[in-house]
Amino acid sequence: MQSKTSSRRETPMKAERKAERKRLLVSVILLGILLWPVSLKWLLRLLFPQEQVLVYPLKSPGALVLEHMGIVLLTSTLAAVAGFVAALLAFLSASASMKRLIVFSGTVLQTIPPMAVLALLIPLAGFGNTPVFWALFFYGLLPVFHNAYGAMETVPQDVVNAARGIGLSASQIFFQVTIPLALSGILSGIRTSLIINIGTATIGATMGAGGLGRPIIAGISQFRYSYLVQGALTAAVLALIVDGLFELFSSKSARGS
Repeated sequence: MQSKTSSRRETPMKAERKAERKRLLVSVILLGILLWPVSLKWLLRLLFPQEQVLVYPLKSPGALVLEHMGIVLLTSTLAAVAGFVAALLAFLSASASMKRLIVFSGTVLQTIPPMAVLALLIPLAGFGNTPVFWALFFYGLLPVFHNAYGAMETVPQDVVNAARGIGLSASQIFFQVTIPLALSGILSGIRTSLIINIGTATIGATMGAGGLGRPIIAGISQFRYSYLVQGALTAAVLALIVDGLFELFSSKSARGS
């Protein structure tokens, strides 16, 4: 009787995991279509039958994706490390005023629009990839910081007290209790950071950076909507794939725990 009940309970979870895999598979297939020039041209021809030049000509679709994801992965990795360290300093700080200052600073920085950050960085870093790198770094850092700090702060105090009661040291409590319980929140921040940066990196083309923003800006300036759709759709599919991969990883982690 219990086995039947447990199998019924597992069925919705299995169905959800299958749906996640299907969404991820569809996104990967669509990315393959967008990366292969022949299929990309065929798709854009269906959408814009009147256009003469359909595919952005200055770089191949694959080169644009590699350039785009190279910038995103580099900045997001550094932002994840810096964001976690900042969250750790805020969490371990004994001063309540210092905690409030760190959290308030992060909240204020997150309200500044990406274009404003890029404009402020141009006098210091010039045009090209450098100002875009720093803008993406700061924007990627903030979700990691907020999620990691919030996750560590919301670890139940009863659990911490129980761990202390069985003789665990402060470092053991942190690594064996706090971090495992906060891991899903930390991963959620990294996931949000990556997805935000995939979209925000397209704005970098206005400052001379590479990536999928190039066909978008070219499409707007030249009134070629096929270029615009090529860049925007590819960036959207990349974000869906990253989101799907994190979803699968988190569901596997939940099953493992």
